[in-house]
Amino acid sequence: MKRMLAAFLAALMLVTVLPLASPPAQAAGVTFSVKCSVGYAYDGEMIKWWIDDISGGSGSYQYIFDVYKDGQPFNVEFWHNESYRDYIFPSPGKYKVEASVWDTVNKDTYNKFSAEITVKPSINRITKVEPLGPTSLRITWNKVPGAIDYVLYRSIDMKNWKDIKTTTGTSFSNTYLKAGTRYFYMVDYSRAGVNNYPESPVASGVPMAKTRITSLTSPSRRRIRMTWARAAGASGYQVAMATRANGSYKSVRIVTGGTTAIFSGVKSGSTLFFKVRPYRRVYTTTYWGQYSAYRSIRVK
Repeated sequence: MKRMLAAFLAALMLVTVLPLASPPAQAAGVTFSVKCSVGYAYDGEMIKWWIDDISGGSGSYQYIFDVYKDGQPFNVEFWHNESYRDYIFPSPGKYKVEASVWDTVNKDTYNKFSAEITVKPSINRITKVEPLGPTSLRITWNKVPGAIDYVLYRSIDMKNWKDIKTTTGTSFSNTYLKAGTRYFYMVDYSRAGVNNYPESPVASGVPMAKTRITSLTSPSRRRIRMTWARAAGASGYQVAMATRANGSYKSVRIVTGGTTAIFSGVKSGSTLFFKVRPYRRVYTTTYWGQYSAYRSIRVK
């Protein structure tokens, strides 16, 4: 019995000093990084994602780039052989991709999200179309980094476009127009010797004359009477008032067609300042002209 116990203890000691057996070696996984950038391509502004520093697995891969915009799925792909994906002229928002790499030999799939990137509104856009008079409009647009020149297009029906100016500047005064007519504009640009990037969104304007206040009186107690000159191209007028010459002017009357406004119940003894500007209503859009110079009145 003692011999059996001694043999058992010796066997137990042998087990404790022997190294444990290692698990079977496993195939190396695929490692990679996902990079992204916003830049420019032949067709215009572009956001691009690509796989970088990829290693491991069999070395035979296929890829998927599922695009998310503002946290929601935006574009879902099938497997393909290109290790990059780009999206031309993206609309504003926050973008990221879930990049997937498929080891086609070992039949393993690996996924990783890119960093999120914010796409701002297109830098190629018209910022203002303002009337300079009854037959002219000034069109202003953003400066595009690296642009060597700009081409401005005009239309009256959104179908037939005519290039009217090529310039290195970022504004143009379009003259010899028709008062009260709506004109549409787009601009494109050349960059690094490549012409015809995508046109900007469409902007529109209506040429109108600038009016002036011809009479401002207080004919009786707590009463004001105001008249102004007609403006070519206008369908109505907005009257604005302030308590100081350089103060904040607030709209106090919209006048359709006429050129007179009467105000009753005004505080006696107060001094008020007035401006007026024309407007043109085309379907559901209102186009505003420039304000006149101010005139003041002391109320009886």
